[in-house]
Amino acid sequence: MQVTLTGGTGFLGLRLVRELVNQNCSVSLLSRGGRISAVDRIALALGRLGETPDFIQKFHRCADEVAIDIERPLFGLADDQVEKLVRRTDMFLHSAGVIDLNTGAQAIRPVNVTGTQNFLDIASRSPHGAPFCYVSTAFVAGARRDGTVTEADLIDTYGFENEYERSKYDAESLVHRWTRETGMPMLIMRPSILLTDRAPIAGLPTHPLQIISSLLRAGAIERGVSRLSIPRGLRPVVHLKGQPDARLNCLPVEEAARAIVSIAAEHRSAAGQTYHIVHPDDVSAPTLVELFEKFAPVRLVLGPELPKKLSPVEQRFHSYPGFGAYFRHTRVFDDHNARRFLGGPCSRTTVDMAYLLAGTQEVR
Repeated sequence: MQVTLTGGTGFLGLRLVRELVNQNCSVSLLSRGGRISAVDRIALALGRLGETPDFIQKFHRCADEVAIDIERPLFGLADDQVEKLVRRTDMFLHSAGVIDLNTGAQAIRPVNVTGTQNFLDIASRSPHGAPFCYVSTAFVAGARRDGTVTEADLIDTYGFENEYERSKYDAESLVHRWTRETGMPMLIMRPSILLTDRAPIAGLPTHPLQIISSLLRAGAIERGVSRLSIPRGLRPVVHLKGQPDARLNCLPVEEAARAIVSIAAEHRSAAGQTYHIVHPDDVSAPTLVELFEKFAPVRLVLGPELPKKLSPVEQRFHSYPGFGAYFRHTRVFDDHNARRFLGGPCSRTTVDMAYLLAGTQEVR
């Protein structure tokens, strides 16, 4: 199978490439040009992830790349380039995207929304109707904070916690409209928070909890603490708006990639289908609180409201607003479609404190 892939150099994308190679697929990497080619960047990353020289040679044999500008119509490709690409493609797999929870629409939408439309326009030219597989997120559920979110749900009634969620909702809507208008097959994958228990490696993409742990270790919180008159050995309290029964679904990225490739490789329905790529067990808010307290010299307290006046250290802590809303979520994600296809849950790995700590060590 010939797969045309975006986002191959990203945190999930690297694992998708590895799974595609394992499945003996040929891969056309659509990537922005640079001093170092995408193939070479991915080969280097695969080596750092522990792949053998034989595997990397296999990757080189089955991979090629096309330089693109994701924000331009047809990715900036000439008509003859598009025709050559679509004629040999059996599956379009779109995993590129901006995932920063703290950035605004101006930085996110040109890639996440316009880029998706541009890729759909390319896929529309497939002479044999190759399916379009879009990697979305379970968090298109937005600010719906309780109940069960089904794989068929795609509504904006509740609003969104950040521009990232909104952009993925809008992109999903584009994919649905595309398949209605063209009659061409599509499928949508909605992974939850993706992480790993491998220690961060310099030069490789990181996951959200690695980013948060790095921020907390960076000294900003300590500087806030130093401004308070607190007896030595005591930890200042930082209040978070949230509830003790909140939960967050976190899934090992390796298992997410395996599930996505397995489902995409066998997908034949022209009607389209959505799959929640999620863990059967959520991480509790108290576990996340305990985790974050290991990286900052504070005591975190969840409550229904924030104090009217925040202390200097609380002001520091709340300067990273993108993640805080998830301490108010008790919703669960139904994954009926994914379980039916895979014969069980996407993951059987225990994501506990030991797993979370292993993946949020200091960068090496």
